[in-house]
Amino acid sequence: MFRVLAAFLLAAALVPAQAACLSTRESKPQDWYAWSNVLVAADVTGVTQRGRHDVLTLKVIETFKGPALLDTVTLEVPSNLWEACKLERPAIGARVLGAMNANNDANVVPLGESYAGELRALRPAPIAKAGDAAPTPAPATAATESAPGVAMRCVEAPVYGASVKVEACEQAGAGLFLRGELVRAAQENSADRVAGLPIPESGRKYSFFKSNGQCQDYGGKNPTLTARLSHPCCDAKQPYCTRKTDFLIDEGPGAASPLR
Repeated sequence: MFRVLAAFLLAAALVPAQAACLSTRESKPQDWYAWSNVLVAADVTGVTQRGRHDVLTLKVIETFKGPALLDTVTLEVPSNLWEACKLERPAIGARVLGAMNANNDANVVPLGESYAGELRALRPAPIAKAGDAAPTPAPATAATESAPGVAMRCVEAPVYGASVKVEACEQAGAGLFLRGELVRAAQENSADRVAGLPIPESGRKYSFFKSNGQCQDYGGKNPTLTARLSHPCCDAKQPYCTRKTDFLIDEGPGAASPLR
């Protein structure tokens, strides 16, 4: 069993500036990967207080980033972090995202399956847990066959600012599968193009996956969606990998234009 203790020290009663208020509501999965050295999905098994700190014991369910074979993580955070960052203090049994950075600062926030899927999609490769057998390669699907190896390089893929005329929408749980004509697109980062991934072209139709929303929002005549698009980073657990989806809609902070 590996145990990680994040000592989160305060010089005053305020949360220090380096303790970024990341959340699964307002922060992109990429922000968590950039901020953390250890990043896990876990269940809260213990909550105690030590002075002005809350000590949370987490049973690791899945490791997105960090050492292999993690089983238990103990994170110590200032008790005023929850109010300062407008977060709810996790209760025993809650599924959370636990993170620790190089300075031993910690964040613990609620984690839903949809956001866990987005984090999983950015992970370079599965990280084993104690007692896990070597993973068996998943059978190839149409999505994985079209771009072999792309999932390992998805973070390096281009990101595009685009406008889309939405022609069709299908609800899939909390997410949406959209289909529409690309009106305009421009690459927004400096990543090299990846062989096997489509380059968006104006006038062509593509399929898009949006992690939340309602189809009724696109019920008008030629509704236009302005968004930031990225390529899917696939594994067998992602719904957009079992169905052909050309682009994902990135709704995180820092997007070039808001969705409308």
